[in-house]
Amino acid sequence: MPEPMQPITNPVLVDAMATFKVDLTNREHEKAFLEAAINANYLLPAQIEQPAEPPKEGEQQQTRIAFQIMTNPQGNKFMPAFTDEIELRKNRKPGERFSVAVMSFMDLYRFLKANEPINGIVINPFGSALCLIRQQVIAIGDNGGQVVMQSPRLAESAGIQVQTQPVQKPDNALGAAVNPADAQQAAIRQAMAEMEAAKASQEDSDADDTSAITDDLLSAVKNCLKKQKSVKKAYISQEKENGEAYLLIALDADENTDIEEIGNTISETCADYSDLPFECVAASNIRAKELVTNEKPFYEKKRFGFF
Repeated sequence: MPEPMQPITNPVLVDAMATFKVDLTNREHEKAFLEAAINANYLLPAQIEQPAEPPKEGEQQQTRIAFQIMTNPQGNKFMPAFTDEIELRKNRKPGERFSVAVMSFMDLYRFLKANEPINGIVINPFGSALCLIRQQVIAIGDNGGQVVMQSPRLAESAGIQVQTQPVQKPDNALGAAVNPADAQQAAIRQAMAEMEAAKASQEDSDADDTSAITDDLLSAVKNCLKKQKSVKKAYISQEKENGEAYLLIALDADENTDIEEIGNTISETCADYSDLPFECVAASNIRAKELVTNEKPFYEKKRFGFF
């Protein structure tokens, strides 16, 4: 399960989740959500540990994979699974690095079946969160990946053994259920209510934050960018991930531009103008999609090289 070479997106699943959340009792919407969830590929934070010594001749190489596990206040354990890089980015603090595994629904089913302590999967836990509890994932997998609207009792665990120590263990308000149908819906409703309350509280906190994007800061960053002939436009926004604020700068630049090097230069020369760290990405990067789409550039290179 290597890091993805091509962007993973799941627009059908994202739309189905939004529709299902409007009315969790709607069986047609539930079926559409489950069908999309079964057909999706997911991004999962992971640590991949190679053996300290290479395997001897004839031996198989043992690679250990540690997936991130979230634990709710009741002690239930959930695997976070993300539909795309934008949602995955919400799980990462500025500067944090971890590997990313791409897994299908059936991969998740096999993992849960082999690891009984895991209570289920939560899709996009920091966004439009929806839970798939263990019983339903096992039921669908045992049914060959076909939709099961009402889950039977928990199947016995068997299959591949994978290391499950967490990469991180963030607090997360997710509910779990032990019975099918009504209990599943009650669990999802409870989880969603808690998530919405947590997000509302975070939004109120964010509203109180003072913007770090000052005129002096913009002037300093512009002066840096003027020396970068390959940069055509630049966008900036103040972001916050897991309580940590930072400045995201998206650069519309020539194809071979070293974005990371420009980011290092800005961090060094503009540090006196902001207490927040800088992160530079290409304007084409999926992380910058919302910023580039909704905001005007704060810097734009003039024609013929005049500024």
